[in-house]
Amino acid sequence: MKKCRYCGKKLNIHIEFCCNECENNFRQLVEKDNRKIKYFILEIIVAFLVMLYGILSNSDFITGTGIILMGIVVVLLPFTTPDTIAFFGYRKSKFIGRILGMLLIVVGIWAGFS
Repeated sequence: MKKCRYCGKKLNIHIEFCCNECENNFRQLVEKDNRKIKYFILEIIVAFLVMLYGILSNSDFITGTGIILMGIVVVLLPFTTPDTIAFFGYRKSKFIGRILGMLLIVVGIWAGFS
């Protein structure tokens, strides 16, 4: 059974969206996301380099800071995979991405300050 690509409602027929509003919202948000993807990649690379520096310098604080930065990036720009969007819908997958970003922040705090 297919689901709406935006809201995740179950569909009985072979269409991608349950209504025109969902289709319009999906297309607008995908356009916005496409403009932000370069910032996401850059920020993930920076957070990874901070984390790598922390590992190489044997500093739990710097490693935790890198993980926290990565979590902040995921909370602010919660990009998810196309499979996640197909399974949950666009809105729910963004929410799940934000929750996972918050968990990354918690792991970073635990790793850096314990």
